[in-house]
Amino acid sequence: MKSDAVQKWWQTPLTKSVGLHLSLVLILFISSLSFWPKPTQIVISGEAGSSAASAPPPPPAPVEAVAIDKQVLEQRVAEIKKQQDDARKAEEQRIRDLERRAQQAERSRAAEEARLKRVAEEKRKADEAAQASRRAAAEAKKQQETEAAKAKAAEQQRIAREQERKKAEEAAKAAEAKRKAEQEALAKAQAERERKAREDRERAEQERMMQEQMSAEAEARRRARAQQAVTEVQRYTAMISDAIDRNLIKDESTMRGRTCRVNIRLATNGFVTSVNVISGERVVCDAAVRAVNRAGTLPMSPDPDVYNQLKDITLTVAPEFR
Repeated sequence: MKSDAVQKWWQTPLTKSVGLHLSLVLILFISSLSFWPKPTQIVISGEAGSSAASAPPPPPAPVEAVAIDKQVLEQRVAEIKKQQDDARKAEEQRIRDLERRAQQAERSRAAEEARLKRVAEEKRKADEAAQASRRAAAEAKKQQETEAAKAKAAEQQRIAREQERKKAEEAAKAAEAKRKAEQEALAKAQAERERKAREDRERAEQERMMQEQMSAEAEARRRARAQQAVTEVQRYTAMISDAIDRNLIKDESTMRGRTCRVNIRLATNGFVTSVNVISGERVVCDAAVRAVNRAGTLPMSPDPDVYNQLKDITLTVAPEFR
């Protein structure tokens, strides 16, 4: 991270400008050293083979040469100064161009950074807008699905309510038809009941009249028959008593003045099915039971009314002595 910081420091515009100026100063210094004229050596000619130290003083010509050399020197110095000024101006122009280009590059870099930042910001905003759009689309889709589900549920409820309403109407119509049918049936039933009741009353009245007539006739017959039956019962009771008396073994010494009540049950033909003592003197009761059993079958009328009165008969047995 330290090397990155140093590299960033060297890349700043101020550092670049200072370095550029130092480089120009160094270049000018080196140029001044290379363009500075070397001192001209004056040579005095003499005889051949003689040394410079032993030569005689030169004629006035050397003075002219020195003047010429000085003029050349000055001209040369002026040229060098001009060259140095031109080089300096060119270097300054170059530095200005470099600075201009550096500033242009800095501005371009800053503009590029601003553009990149703007592009990044626009991209960020576009991404946020896209995300918001996607969220809004998802929310809208979810809301649409929710609304669609609600609409579907509402439609189903409406259909269910419509079906219920139709069922209720059909049920009401069926109930009304049933009520009318029941009313008609009730009216018909009531009319039928009234008709039957009227017929029943008429029939009952007729039957009552017929019953009264039949009852009167039956009462007349019953009375006549009862009279006859009483007579028959009395007659057959006397006959049964005579049959028992005929089979009774009597002992005057023990039975005179004594009696016994017995109950006798008879079949339709007069056959004795049972005989039981109810009360009385034992000697008479024993003799009476033996007499009934000895007879076995007692007189019985073929008339059912007479039989009904004689089938379970209770008699008093009282032996008679002459």
